[in-house]
Amino acid sequence: MNKQIILYDQNVRTAQEMLEPFADTGAILQFVSEEQIAVAHFWTTSPTVILGLQDQRLNNLQAGLDFLEDKKYIYYVRNSGGLGVVTDPEVLNFTLFLPHKDDLSIDDAYGKMYSIMKETFSDQLKTGEVTRSYCPGTFDLSIDGKKIAGISQRRSGDAVAIMAYISITGDQKERSQLMKDFYEISNYPVHEKIDFPNIDVHCMENLDILTQQPLSVATAKQKILQTLTNDDYSIDQDSFKLINSSAPYAEAYNKTLEDLVYKNKKLLGEN
Repeated sequence: MNKQIILYDQNVRTAQEMLEPFADTGAILQFVSEEQIAVAHFWTTSPTVILGLQDQRLNNLQAGLDFLEDKKYIYYVRNSGGLGVVTDPEVLNFTLFLPHKDDLSIDDAYGKMYSIMKETFSDQLKTGEVTRSYCPGTFDLSIDGKKIAGISQRRSGDAVAIMAYISITGDQKERSQLMKDFYEISNYPVHEKIDFPNIDVHCMENLDILTQQPLSVATAKQKILQTLTNDDYSIDQDSFKLINSSAPYAEAYNKTLEDLVYKNKKLLGEN
């Protein structure tokens, strides 16, 4: 088995770049499926709220979007289900792309990310839904009942992308309050068919606080890469710039980007 991992480290700074990580996800999935080589994708953003497809059904969404604008947050909808998360420079988004997806069941893929996180940060990490967090899910990661990360996945061709949203440091209570206010403003009166989260701002926390260790996004990335190295992967830090300049990558990237642009024009009520 090829134990090489190609590293892609990305920083999204502007509203014009905000759709790029998810467009990259579609293109990387195709690359991994065809070339049977794993990719590790790190990305961070300026203060941004990433909405899920379900959020488009909020009863008073425009009021919520106006609220986010007032708070100086970029926002957009991703091309997958679920609910919204808030990211900023102190939140690390980490996606592990693996080939041979049929060798990994859905639970096995989640378990792979859980194992990496547990080995990297703390053996106290547990899985299980933290129901009053924002974007709650079955494979939330928590310490002492406080959520520090959420995991999702996407499958295409012969590849799987396992995605983790990791609160490293910063003001997690402020993030939670932002999402609590967003949902309360957007969903009044309460939606009859969807249980949008009743957020408790105290049920999420940062890794640095819960593990009682100094952490930054930069040190967290290095720790994750060390864990992958310990698992006998070799980290290729140079090849991605060749991959994303190729014609097949550009074609897959642009196809995904077109879909994202369409969904976000629809979100904003544009034709």
